[in-house]
Amino acid sequence: MSIKQKGIVFTVIATVIFGITPAIGKLSYALGNNGIQLSFLRHLIVLPLFFLIVVYRKESFHLTKQQTVDVVKVGLGSAFTIVTLYSSYSFIGVGSATVLHFLYPLFVVLLNFFFYHQKLNTKQILCLVIAIVGVFCFVDPSFDSMIGFFLAVISGVFFAYYMVGMDHSTIRQLSPYVFNFYLVLLNVVLIFILALLTNSFHAMPIEGYLLSGIVAIFTSLIGVVLLQKGIYCLGASLTAILSTLEPMTSVVVGILFLNETMTFFKVIGCILVLISTFILVKNQNA
Repeated sequence: MSIKQKGIVFTVIATVIFGITPAIGKLSYALGNNGIQLSFLRHLIVLPLFFLIVVYRKESFHLTKQQTVDVVKVGLGSAFTIVTLYSSYSFIGVGSATVLHFLYPLFVVLLNFFFYHQKLNTKQILCLVIAIVGVFCFVDPSFDSMIGFFLAVISGVFFAYYMVGMDHSTIRQLSPYVFNFYLVLLNVVLIFILALLTNSFHAMPIEGYLLSGIVAIFTSLIGVVLLQKGIYCLGASLTAILSTLEPMTSVVVGILFLNETMTFFKVIGCILVLISTFILVKNQNA
């Protein structure tokens, strides 16, 4: 198998994992779980694993003052991305939520435009228009649907903030394992405080914790590692394009295993959002 073929396999498996785990997480909601508690458990479970990896690799935990500030900045984006996305699953289907979350490349472009004065080209403006039309296809006047819609879109904004923060910071100088350890640690603290303030901690049967553990291991360790290997083998451009399999996987899994429905307009919206994302990512990495 060639390096390119390996990269495709790694990336496809990673995106399928990221597409399936939301459904696994949502199954735990029926057992007393919720978006904030699942976010907390996902990070708490993998925190000691990242600590052991850093120790095993004999890497330094030291951060400079600026690196500490940058980790806190992007950590806020990471924590609220997961909290808002996981919370949206309580109100709308995981497929719809993941598609709306995948508006984040457009938000990256807009953040760079407003804060870093990067000009918008014709393709980016076209993608923005297509995505807005696609988003309106998901609008449902019901109260619960509007809350889920808002949370899913906001998760894309927070993720864009996280990505832009990564791009314009000293974090690139850090070992990815050290960075992930501090990122997970910060998320544990922030989400713990949020859970206390919102009274989001609830006891669950053992099955609820097992499902949360599956989500944690598969997303934060296996999925992330495979995606990193995919980038190494294929480069950022092709990997990003293949990642659009994630929302499609979530849509299919939601329909097959969670009895979620997709209306005609939502199917059109899904197609439009994915087209805009595909064009935008390909254009940015050309």
